[in-house]
Amino acid sequence: MRRAGRLKSKIAATAMAVTMLGASGVVLSAGAWATQTMSATTWVNVRSGPGTSYGVLGVLNPSQTVTSTTTQGGWHKITASNGLTGWVYQTYLKAVAGSSDAGSGSTGSGSTGSGSSGTTTPAAGTATAISAVNIRSGPTTSSTVVGVLNKGASIPVTGTKSGGWTEVVHNGVNRWISTNYLTTGSVSTSPVAGQVRTTAELYLRTGGSLSSPPDGLLPANSVVDTTGKTTADYTEIIHKGVNRWIATRYTKPVTSGPTTPGVPPVTGTVTVTVGSLYVRATSAADGTVVATVYRGASLQTTGVTEGDRLQIVYQGAVRWVFKAYTSAGANNAVDPGDTVIPPGLTTSGISQLNGNAKAVFNHVVATYPQIRTIYGWRASSNWSSDHPNGRAVDIMIANWSSQSSIDLGWAIAKDFAANASKYNVSYIIYRQQQYNAAYPSRGWRMMEDRGSATENHMDHVHVSVKP
Repeated sequence: MRRAGRLKSKIAATAMAVTMLGASGVVLSAGAWATQTMSATTWVNVRSGPGTSYGVLGVLNPSQTVTSTTTQGGWHKITASNGLTGWVYQTYLKAVAGSSDAGSGSTGSGSTGSGSSGTTTPAAGTATAISAVNIRSGPTTSSTVVGVLNKGASIPVTGTKSGGWTEVVHNGVNRWISTNYLTTGSVSTSPVAGQVRTTAELYLRTGGSLSSPPDGLLPANSVVDTTGKTTADYTEIIHKGVNRWIATRYTKPVTSGPTTPGVPPVTGTVTVTVGSLYVRATSAADGTVVATVYRGASLQTTGVTEGDRLQIVYQGAVRWVFKAYTSAGANNAVDPGDTVIPPGLTTSGISQLNGNAKAVFNHVVATYPQIRTIYGWRASSNWSSDHPNGRAVDIMIANWSSQSSIDLGWAIAKDFAANASKYNVSYIIYRQQQYNAAYPSRGWRMMEDRGSATENHMDHVHVSVKP
C-alpha cells in the first residue's frame, strides 16, 4: 500500500508538470520538474530564491544555456556552466529543443481548456497574428500550449472572446489565442483624401491615440494614403487595405498638382514658439483639434486673423492656430537645443527629442566621451510615454557589469541629479534605482524588478525631462 501511495503521488506530480509561459512567449516543454536544458531570452537576473524579493546572485546573458532542475510558482531553479546556481522567472527562459529528460510536452487538456477532442464551433471569420503566439487549449496562460501561430499567419476564429482571449479553430478543434496578438481588421471602404510621407519608423495603431494597441510598424519614408480623419496627435491612413492610425508629428504631406480649390493663397510664414500648439478646424477657441504642431515648426499663413486666432493652410486645408504662440517668419535660425552627433557615436531618435532632452544629449556628448551609444525617441515604450513624446534619453553603458563602467554610469546619473533644475529633469533611473527630481530629499530609491538587465536599467542611464 505504501508503494502504491508513492506511485500515485509521482503520477500526480507528473500531471502537474504542464507547459508554462505567457501568451506571446516561446513554448516550454512539459515535464518542467525534469532536468532540462534552457537558454535565456534576454539579460535576466538570477536570484537566490523563487521571487523578486530574493537577492540577485548574477545575470544571464541572452542565449546563455543553463540546466533547469525544478520549478516553483513560475520560477526555474537553474545551474549555469560557470557554476552559478539560482532562480530565474519562466518568461525569460526558453527550452532547447529535445533537451527535456521527460520527453515532449503533453497534448492533454490544460487546467481550464478542452483536451484533444475539443469542441467544433464553426468559424465566423479569420484573424492574423501580429507576432508569433502560442495556441492554447483554454483562455488562460496556464492552459496547455497545443501549437504556435507564426507572425503573419491567419487562423479561423469563432467570434467568441473571453477575458482578453479569442477562440480560434486549430486543426479542427476550438482553441484560444491572446487577443493582443491578433488583428481582424476589415478591408477599408474609406475614400482616399491625400497622402503623407513618414519621417520616422512609426507604430500602426488601431485608433487615434497612444493608448490604442499597435498593429505593426510602418517604415520611415513610407508614402501612405490618408482618409482625411485626424485627432489631436494622429492621422488615419489606409495600410494594406485596412484603416490604421499613425503619429501626425512624424509625417509630411505629399503634394501634387494645384492647391485644393477654395483654399486662399499663402501670403507668409510663421514659426511655432511653444512646446506644442493645437491646429483647429475653426477659429473658435473650442474648435475641433485636427492636429498638433511643435516648437520650431513653420506654418504657412494667409494673413487672415479672427480675434486671437491666425488662419493657416495646413495639409492643403484652411486651419487656425493661437496667434500669440507664433512668431513671424520661417524658422531659419539654429535652435540652441539642436544636436551635433560626433563621428563614431551610435544614436537613434535624437532629432525627435524636445529641447530639454536635446540639452541632456549635448551635455553627455560634451562631457562623457566614453559614451558611444545614446538613444532618444522611439515609437513605443512599455513603462511611460516619455520616449514616444521625445522626453527621454537612454545613455548606454558599455561593459556595464564591470566596476569602472558602473562608476561611469553613476557619475552621469548623479551629474543630472545635481543639475536637475538646469536640464529640467523629471526623473532618472539607473541600476534599478530611481531619483525623482521633484523630491530630492528622498534620494535614490529601489525600483520594482522588471526582469531583464535592460528593463532594470543595469546597462544604461535613463533621463526623463519635462515637456
